[in-house]
Amino acid sequence: MFKKLLSGLKKKGSSKSRIVIDSNAPIGANGILTETFGIRIYDGSIAPFARAGDGYPATGSYSFSTDEDFQDQITLEFHRSSDFIASTESFIGQVRIRGYKLEGAREPLVRLHYEIANHQIVIWVTNEKDNGELSLSVIKNTEGQSVH
Repeated sequence: MFKKLLSGLKKKGSSKSRIVIDSNAPIGANGILTETFGIRIYDGSIAPFARAGDGYPATGSYSFSTDEDFQDQITLEFHRSSDFIASTESFIGQVRIRGYKLEGAREPLVRLHYEIANHQIVIWVTNEKDNGELSLSVIKNTEGQSVH
């Protein structure tokens, strides 16, 4: 009973591991973002989290899920650019999210948070369904080198 009470006090999605995916991101001037930040999607374009012209500093979050049944990881490729097409020059990193309960497609729900400030882009994840401690790791760094 006491153990159950303590586990209920744990903050939902309490993962605290934050990753700086871009430590040299001078994309804000005069309180405005000068570049778009987002993920590369299937057609090669950048799906923006924050757009050029938005306020700087910027914070936000987006929910993600799996595409296939019992998929054990979600991989995201991040870009920042003044263009909406992903390229080698816009690439800032690739990350992997793991640790959620393996379920059918679109069942696990993870929320990716971002903060763009002080010439850095920082990300972290939380579990919206509270069904496992999430792990966020960098697969490729800004230079495109595999690091994990």
